[in-house]
Amino acid sequence: MNPSRRSLRLYLSNKAYVVGVPIITLAAMVLVSVLIALVMGIVVGLPLPHDVEEGFRNNVGSLTALPGFLVSMGALVVNRNFSMALAFGSTRRNFWVGTALGFGLTSLVTALAAVVLLALEFLTHGWFVHTHAFDVTAMGNGNYLKTFAMTFMLSALSLFLGALFGTVYRAFGASATTVTAFAMGVVIVGLIAVGVWQRVRVVAFLADWGLWAVVAILAAVVAVVAAASYSANRLATF
Repeated sequence: MNPSRRSLRLYLSNKAYVVGVPIITLAAMVLVSVLIALVMGIVVGLPLPHDVEEGFRNNVGSLTALPGFLVSMGALVVNRNFSMALAFGSTRRNFWVGTALGFGLTSLVTALAAVVLLALEFLTHGWFVHTHAFDVTAMGNGNYLKTFAMTFMLSALSLFLGALFGTVYRAFGASATTVTAFAMGVVIVGLIAVGVWQRVRVVAFLADWGLWAVVAILAAVVAVVAAASYSANRLATF
């Protein structure tokens, strides 16, 4: 068997963790949104009036529910599986490729789950109470393709960030991890400064492309972070 496939199988050895928990997290986010709507309904009535329902389109739970868990999962996976993968004959490159494929699979399943939940939200007219969890501005206002793309990119970015920080921490220690985080913060601030400097072009770009501009930016960041995690994996001494 190809060593990269062995690393992928090692990644998938606990499917309930790497595939099931992200889906459960999204479902829990929906439940929280419904509970909030029920509490509000005590005052305004159920199903929610139109103006209150429209306010739920600013719900960002679909953006904030996943990153915390996925970052920690990415860090745990690269640290837990590395030695075992090498013991099975994998190289560092094979390990990274197999794990990256696993990250892609987790992101794909999570994005598909978001699309299914969006469909259920439409079918139940806002989970029977006119609330919104996925039919929101941050996900493209009910556009299936945008919901899929945003969830996929956000999941992939979180996983590769976790892999980067997990590898740096294990190989070089807490100080190097802090320096890495600080360097990334400086880069982010620098990019924001450039964006402010070129704000006319940036605003025009965002106006033309809308949420697809955000997806494109996320895709670029995913590529950079994935390359950084690959480099850390190749250079690290465990």
